[in-house]
Amino acid sequence: MPSNDDDLLAGITELAPLLLTTMEAFEQVQRNMHPSRLDQLAAFISPFSGDLTRAFETFQNLIFPVHIERFGNHLKETTDLCLKACDGIINSNGDTLTAMKSMRAHARAQEKLYPTANILKPISQYFLEQPRREEPALLEKLNVDRPGEKIGILNVENDRTSRGGFSLYVPEYLENSKPTPLVMALHGGTGHGRDFLWFWLREARSRGFMLLAPTSQHDTWSLMSENLDLPVLLGLVEFIARDFNLDREHILLTGMSDGGTYTLLAGLQHESPFTHLASFSGVLHPDISLNGNIQHAQDRDIYLVHGTYDWMFPIETAHMAKAELEAAGAKLTFREIDGLSHTYARTENPAVLDWFLS
Repeated sequence: MPSNDDDLLAGITELAPLLLTTMEAFEQVQRNMHPSRLDQLAAFISPFSGDLTRAFETFQNLIFPVHIERFGNHLKETTDLCLKACDGIINSNGDTLTAMKSMRAHARAQEKLYPTANILKPISQYFLEQPRREEPALLEKLNVDRPGEKIGILNVENDRTSRGGFSLYVPEYLENSKPTPLVMALHGGTGHGRDFLWFWLREARSRGFMLLAPTSQHDTWSLMSENLDLPVLLGLVEFIARDFNLDREHILLTGMSDGGTYTLLAGLQHESPFTHLASFSGVLHPDISLNGNIQHAQDRDIYLVHGTYDWMFPIETAHMAKAELEAAGAKLTFREIDGLSHTYARTENPAVLDWFLS
């Protein structure tokens, strides 16, 4: 028998704020991820997880009536994934791989939550950049129903068990009469585009650009073998241009770790369609100099982000890339972030977009 309205309202009112607060707290865990900090991160996220767990014990027993059953299930599944992400940190026992896997659960929690953004205002606000969460006009136009149109999140052959597909976000309020910028975001090694989409979704939804998150053909991008991924990425740009009014003057290729390295390798090509390149925690691939493609860095808009605590690619590799790109004549912006480990600097997204869209 469905729960009564008062119980449902009380359950949602208690759970939703705790869920959103915990998900935002987990973003701080991701930002500060480092093998030496796992104990501190576990101590930080534990209180959030504990409060959410207690609220969830009551909420998961609620039975929603048929007309809102799907909404209730989304909240239950989101909470379950969020708690799994927290548990991955709390119970990591110092194992970096276990902690890193928890990031995937957090991405999947966001995916499960997103369809409810037009039902609860706080959820819609969660999926916006902080400075724009109180803009009534933006919230209103995000809530317009446009059935049958290619808007929102589209996953094309991008099940998490497959490789080579892509996930695309088209702002719900997109006006195809105007040229629209495109951000193509490349995941790190062993990652997946369907997960990496969420590192940029909030910004795309706030600022109105299209967001494309492809998945590499193999476990990572074509860094050491035949360049299988480049033709796919170039084809995706043209695929977008066929269906949408693409702003050819604003096409950003960006990526994290192997995705950052491949951003420079794929972007520094003859007649590259990518107008801007932003590499996060990557390196300058030696082939770029060996095959002469470093010449294509001249007058290119390039943004490098690297942390001083990067344990995979030490900061010295970023200084080497900076020197080589500047010598080649790149219009380079270099951001050395004190204390950042080998993790995605999501807080740098706004500055990258201000640079890209200016």
